[in-house]
This record gives sequence, structure tokens and C-alpha cells, in this order.
Amino acid sequence: MKLVVPNDVLILIGEQVEQKADRWNLIFASHHFHDLFLPLVYRKVSIHHWQDANSFIHAILKRPALARAVHELDLTSWHARSVSDDECNQIQTSTSLRAWLEDVSCSTGESDQWAQGLGQGLADAWVALILPLLSQLRKLALAYTTNSPHLDRIMQRAVDCEKPFSAQSTFRHLRKVSLHHREYLDRSEHLDNVGGETQLSSTLLLPFFQLPSVRAITANAVVDPSSTTSSSEEPTDDKKPRFGFSSITDIDLRASSGNHGMETLVSSCADLKSFKYQHSDSHVLSNGYQPSAFYRSLTHSKKSLQILWLDHYGSHHPFTAAGLNQNHDEWFGSLADFTALQEVRVRLPNLLDIRYQNEPTTPLIECLPSSLETLYIEGCEERYLGMLVSQLQTVIKNRQARFPGLMRVDIEGAFHNVPSDDDDQVANSGSEVLEAVIKDKVYQAAEPLHIDCINAGLELHLHDRDLLHT
Repeated sequence: MKLVVPNDVLILIGEQVEQKADRWNLIFASHHFHDLFLPLVYRKVSIHHWQDANSFIHAILKRPALARAVHELDLTSWHARSVSDDECNQIQTSTSLRAWLEDVSCSTGESDQWAQGLGQGLADAWVALILPLLSQLRKLALAYTTNSPHLDRIMQRAVDCEKPFSAQSTFRHLRKVSLHHREYLDRSEHLDNVGGETQLSSTLLLPFFQLPSVRAITANAVVDPSSTTSSSEEPTDDKKPRFGFSSITDIDLRASSGNHGMETLVSSCADLKSFKYQHSDSHVLSNGYQPSAFYRSLTHSKKSLQILWLDHYGSHHPFTAAGLNQNHDEWFGSLADFTALQEVRVRLPNLLDIRYQNEPTTPLIECLPSSLETLYIEGCEERYLGMLVSQLQTVIKNRQARFPGLMRVDIEGAFHNVPSDDDDQVANSGSEVLEAVIKDKVYQAAEPLHIDCINAGLELHLHDRDLLHT
């Protein structure tokens, strides 16, 4: 008796096959398996260069069902690959590519310019041609360069529901977006931009905030969209922040510069739950880290924000384009009114106002929300450790009444001891010094807090970013 396994069961089994190579083996097992599992192979697509893109787009143009099978598209590993004259000619004379170019372009001139970009192997041209085809896309990871005219154009058309998006919203299922800036993805693409500033073009970032399905966005090298406007200029109506129009709930900005607290982005979110920001002074337009600006922009999310990371392992220079960098230790402000906040990761000088004294102007217990569960304090100088331990002890002693959900405290700082021969810390081999470790006196200073945490049922962790094992 022949046992017939239903297709639905076979598909469930195939979805448990994680390795792409194994999924490929499935489709070559039989004609039936080929037709059944080929869409599964296309569920997660990674494209590394123009040849991958060319093969992929021809496949999905020939079989539109495969385009509908794509849920995740990863372009973060894209690298330049040269295009021969014969290959360029094949691209530009391809009947299927030309037909699709006519569908997505608004003029013959645009179509010709786009075809020229394809023939040069430009990532911008290929990616912008692929995206409108993926109607079921859930997750997009994109490596891009500052000059991405085709992507800028296609994303704005998606927001405006213009051709080729007039019939349907291709991105109606898109939930997660990652935008990774690559300064020289292909030097031949950007010879006119050598020496220019590396930053994310807001024309590419902002459209994702206007797509109603998107919930989470990660990006790096973002310069505050309002930074290009002089502070003395009165913003026009079209440049003023719009409040609460975006469905995005999670923002993660890395190696970025938010001179105005990223207010254009943050205030657009109607229900922001997670905000993570890592500062970098490497951008030309950076005026230094200004925490109070983020306090102002995040005020709109006081009732919804659950996770706040401010300047996680950020990069601060003594001087910026504006001159001496004196603002990076400014106090953020009290978090007590952020009534939904559960996880906080912040630098000590931004958590407590200790710029000119050894004790904070406002005690820590008055700066924290009652909803807090995890507190991670970065950048604690050794001279402030005793003060911080005392402040945290007060918090823990009042935990039951004020912070019933608090379960973990982390303290990070430059706590390691630099071994030297003078300290007789020499390895058995002779001249090789022992590995650096957190100083004993740091552990001793934190011991009273450790005891209080044990008694209260809390976790306490000490970290040094130069010692990954601690």
C-alpha cells in the first residue's frame, strides 16, 4: 500500500529545514518536490552582486508566484562586480528587463538612465528594480550608499502610491527594515562623492516611516534630518515635525548624530516602544551629543516607551565642527515620568547631573520610573563609583515601595587594571604580562551594593568594555 503524505504536511516538514543547501536538495528530489518546495527556497533571499540580482529578477519575472514567496530580502553583503561589454549588452537588450523598466519608469529618459545603471552593475539600480515585485516582503536588510537616486525615487513613489504602486501597495506586509550605510560600496559609483560626508540620506530613511505596515527600523550613520537647517532659521510648515503619523514602534540608530534629538523621526511615531541611539561625532554636521534634545523629542512617548538605550558605547571627540565639545556630558533629565519604561541603558553623566560636583543635583531615586526592571549604567568613572553605589543602595532599599519590578543592575566603566612588571604581575613564561582584569578595589567598592542586591533578590553585574569576558 502506497503511503501518500499530504502537501501541507510536506511543506511543514520543509519549513523545518534550516540550511539553504538542504532546501535546494529537496527541490531536486523529484518534479513534485521541485514545484512544492521551490517557493520555500525563495522565502529568504540574499543577493550579493549584480549577477545574483539579474538571475533573481529574471526568475521572478518568469514565475510571479516566486516573487510572492519572498518574505525576507538581504542585500547587506552586496559587493561590486565588474560588467563586461557583452554582459552589459545582454542586460540592456533583455526583453523582460526592458518590459519591466517601462512598467516602473515614468518616461523613456528615466527608463534609459535606469538601464544604463543596470549595465554598470550599480546596486541602487538593481535593488530599486526588484523591490516593486515583492508584494509579500516582510523583512528588508539593505546596504546602500549616499547617492541612491533610483532607490530614493522608488521609495517616494511607494509612499505616494504612484506608478508602479498605483494598483497595490507592494510594501503592505513589510514589518522590519535595516538600512546599513556603506561609504564605498562601489567606488566607481561615487567618484563624484570622494571626500564627501558619510551619512544616511533622509530621502531614503523617511519614506519607511510613512509606510503603515513598518514596525521596526534599524539604521546607521544617520544625521538628524533637521541638522541641515540653521538653528536661527524659523522652520517652514513642511519642515516642522509631524506628530504621530507613523506606525513604527522600534527605532535603533547606530553611529549617528542627533543634534536635535532626532525629533523629526521620534515625534512621528504614534506608539514608540523602543528607542536605541548610539552617538558618533565622526559626522561633519555633528555638534556633539546633546541628551536634553532627546529628552524633548521623547517627551511625546512618555506613556508608551518601554526600552531606552541612549548612546550605547558611543564615540565622542574632544572637538567637533562647532568647536570644543562641551555638551556630551549634559544631563538627560528625570525619567520618572516615563511610566511604561522597563529597560534603561544610559551613561552615568546623562543619568545623573554631576557635571560640577561629586553628588547629583537630583538623587537617583527621583530620576527613575517605578516601572523599571533593568538598569544598565555606562561610562562610570572610578572616582564616581562610591557615589553611584550609595545612590543605588537607596534605590534598592526602597525597591518594594518604589521599584517593585527591578530585577537587574549593570555598571560599566574603565575599571580594569593594566598589568605591568612593576606590579610583579608577570606570567610564568617570563616577560609576558598577565591578562588585564577589573581592579580588586572596584569589587571592594561595589561589595556593599552586591550584598544589598543579594538580599533583595537582584542581579548585579560589573563590566569593562575593554574586557569582553567580564
